[in-house]
Amino acid sequence: MHDPKLSVLREFVSAHESLVYAAVKAGAVDDLPNESQLYAKVVREHLHLKHVHNALEFADLREGTPYETTFNGEAVSPSAHLALHAAVKGQLEADPLVRAAFDNMVATGTSAHHAEHVLCALLAETQFEELHALDAGEDSGKQRAIYVHKLQNLARDSAFRKKLTQNFPADHPAFE
Repeated sequence: MHDPKLSVLREFVSAHESLVYAAVKAGAVDDLPNESQLYAKVVREHLHLKHVHNALEFADLREGTPYETTFNGEAVSPSAHLALHAAVKGQLEADPLVRAAFDNMVATGTSAHHAEHVLCALLAETQFEELHALDAGEDSGKQRAIYVHKLQNLARDSAFRKKLTQNFPADHPAFE
């Protein structure tokens, strides 16, 4: 179903992607606001991936239409992937619990990028569950509490940390 409000939002997101990408290419990232700098850092970390490059290079031409690729029969969005990484980078700056979970994953042998993938997956799962709760007229606080509990376990429990890091990919097979 075509939702005009969603199309407008996608146009704004595409415009932001284009502006940040232009700043990355021009070496003007320091002129961006902090949130956009976080996104620019993620862009730089992922620019070697073909589908990420294409999503950014042609963001202004998409005019709000989503750019997705298929992996294992499922649609995946390079833009959503970048946005999740940027959100996690923001959490790493602002949330001591997220920082502790990240630091402990890295300290026990998980690469920083893989640790971000684990945190991205937890954040996406939480947001998805919160939206379903809100759509059902329920309080989304339970999903937030589960998220906090998982972060606490990542920070404190090495067995949980090992299990969770094995559940999420360290690389980007969908975007190769």
